[in-house]
Amino acid sequence: MAIYFFEKLKSDFSQYTFSALAFLYQKIFREKIDDEIKKFIKNLSYVGFGTIFSTLFSFLFNILAGRILGPGGYGQFILVQSIGMMLYIPMMLGFNTAMIKYCAENRDDDQLKRIISTTFFLIFTLIILSVMVYGLFVNLLIAFFSVNMKIIWFSIIFAVLFVLFTLVTSTLRGLHQMEKFALFQSLFGIVLLLSFLAFLFVQFVTFEAMVYAYYIAYGVIFCVIVSISLKKYLSFQVDRIWLSKVWKYSGYALIGGLSFTLYTNIDRILINYYMDIGSVGIYGVYYYASFAVIGLFSGIFVTVFFPTASKVINKELLYIKLKKLIPLLFIIGIPGTMVSEFVILRFFGKEYPVDLSLMFIFALTAVLVTTYTIFAWFFNAEGMLGARLTVSGTMIIAIVNVIFNILFIPIFGLYGAIGATLIAFILGLWYNYYFGKKIFEQAFGLSRVNHHEKN
Repeated sequence: MAIYFFEKLKSDFSQYTFSALAFLYQKIFREKIDDEIKKFIKNLSYVGFGTIFSTLFSFLFNILAGRILGPGGYGQFILVQSIGMMLYIPMMLGFNTAMIKYCAENRDDDQLKRIISTTFFLIFTLIILSVMVYGLFVNLLIAFFSVNMKIIWFSIIFAVLFVLFTLVTSTLRGLHQMEKFALFQSLFGIVLLLSFLAFLFVQFVTFEAMVYAYYIAYGVIFCVIVSISLKKYLSFQVDRIWLSKVWKYSGYALIGGLSFTLYTNIDRILINYYMDIGSVGIYGVYYYASFAVIGLFSGIFVTVFFPTASKVINKELLYIKLKKLIPLLFIIGIPGTMVSEFVILRFFGKEYPVDLSLMFIFALTAVLVTTYTIFAWFFNAEGMLGARLTVSGTMIIAIVNVIFNILFIPIFGLYGAIGATLIAFILGLWYNYYFGKKIFEQAFGLSRVNHHEKN
């Protein structure tokens, strides 16, 4: 009965979403949808269902945790998550992004098996090496992040399980198995919430319950996806040709990923250093509230868009259409994000104060981050030339963000942290816009781009 209800709900959601997105596409771009656009919209509807379903459960998880644990307990979890997001980088080195791109471009099962098996071997090797290195230098990590031994080891395990989860879900994206991706996204949210409720039921009410719930959810999804969907693509063979290709592309993805991880997590770590763990919790809730809705929809879009754009040979029309969406993102995104912030903050309770000025800065930053992220994935899909642009822009954002966080947080507190991110992304977007034109001048001629934009 539950499976039937889930399938019926997914079918109805996908049907209505497809109709709505097809209508909006025709209104915005004033053209009929072809077979490729239909397939793209269909995949969007699948991923949208899975992501929204998952987000509903993770939303309840965060609200419960935030209200029960308060800013202090919630801040400890945010710290574990942020440190884990920095420690996972050497474990993955951008190989998952390279795998998505090359799998999306291939249809031959033998080639797909070689790409996926090679990537799995590399990442498992990196996980083992990274954990060994972290174990040897654990005292340095404690000093660097200004935390205790427990937080560090929680973060290391969090990083390992996050990598495994990302690896298998990235594989589904590369194989264009968006319906399965949606199903497992939903399952992740369900397992996450039920695990946390089980801990609360036995009176285990600490930040560790949040961490363990994530451990269980990541682990379950990894095991289920491997056993059900990926067994036939896995072997012990490492293909040297694909190893070379994946390694070369992943180099750019690594730098971009490292920069991304730095600018999305350094603020929490510096807030903990300059202020206190309660402030980390409040900042984490504001960040969650500002990205909950806009991040949900942009995440759905990018999940389908990157593998789809990777297989498109001539990306000229995609570039033009994306640029047309920018004004809509700002017109709808800023007020929409502020409304979602207010509602979500009220759910978290009185311990998380509603500050309209802080909400506006977060909302503007969320729109800028979303716009940059969409274009970054588009440039990544273009190949090495686009990946270089993304890497350069992301490095600029990371460096500027770190510098201004160090300068602003001691003076302006939470305003300084989000203000640093805002300034960094303004510079990053300008860089991408200016040099993006040059890239596409080489790719298909800027005069043609300008001609299409005018028409």
